[in-house]
Amino acid sequence: MNGYSTSFHWPAMLQRKLDRYFGGKRVIEVKSATQGSTPIAKWMNVETGEPMQPWTTKLRPLLKDDSRPKIVLAQQSLQWAFGGRSEGIRDQSDHLHIRKGADVIKAYTDLLKADGADAVVIAMHIYKQGMEPEIGNERLSLAAFIQSKPHDVYAGPDVWTPTSKIWPQAFQADKVHPNDMGAEVMAHHWFAALLTICEKDVPPWSADEMKQAMANPPALATRDGRPQRGEGRGMAARILRHDANKDGKITKAEFRGPTPMFSRFDKNNDGVIDNQELTSSAR
Repeated sequence: MNGYSTSFHWPAMLQRKLDRYFGGKRVIEVKSATQGSTPIAKWMNVETGEPMQPWTTKLRPLLKDDSRPKIVLAQQSLQWAFGGRSEGIRDQSDHLHIRKGADVIKAYTDLLKADGADAVVIAMHIYKQGMEPEIGNERLSLAAFIQSKPHDVYAGPDVWTPTSKIWPQAFQADKVHPNDMGAEVMAHHWFAALLTICEKDVPPWSADEMKQAMANPPALATRDGRPQRGEGRGMAARILRHDANKDGKITKAEFRGPTPMFSRFDKNNDGVIDNQELTSSAR
């Protein structure tokens, strides 16, 4: 998985979904090559096509592993690709920038395949209020590139549309990075996109997990975007959803979310989140 700070959490949720799809077996392993504030133009020189330091130290070693097939899931962005960070595609008539963006995506996917990727599935940025409509319009460049029918490259999910509909509730207090609810939405859409590409049916339980997350949003941001302090009761309720045997405790084996989140709630580090720990976190 290659991306930036908006992709720190959903790959672990995608791994959980893939393991469940394969009956609890680790058939596909999701490995992360992410770095904050690093869209395509920070992974490679968009003018020369040369890889930059994050590519050579984080991404290339994973691509050079010849022990198994490698599919790159790219949650990417064209920020900085047109010059300044805020420069981008104005609208559907901005053919010059749309074409340049498509060329940048082509150079990026070509470099991935040259370095060992067997296939690439690429999607663009989630909703980003401060840089709209340019961020949403990045999808126009991806569509133009896919129309050229690139070999072994596939369009990933449109995560801009679902995240734009649940802003700011699915975002952290900074209103930029997805919270656990937003990450669950991203994970579902990636999971569904991958199965669709492989012409497989998408099991209904994945959408159910997403709907559960949306029904129990974290309390870090209210509907009008004002941040709140603490995790809140909504987060505690979401953690309780992992209690498979309904004994009021969540073990590491039951917990399906990111490991850092489990550690944050497991105050005494005994490998179990109990009701007292959930109550104290909700205050």
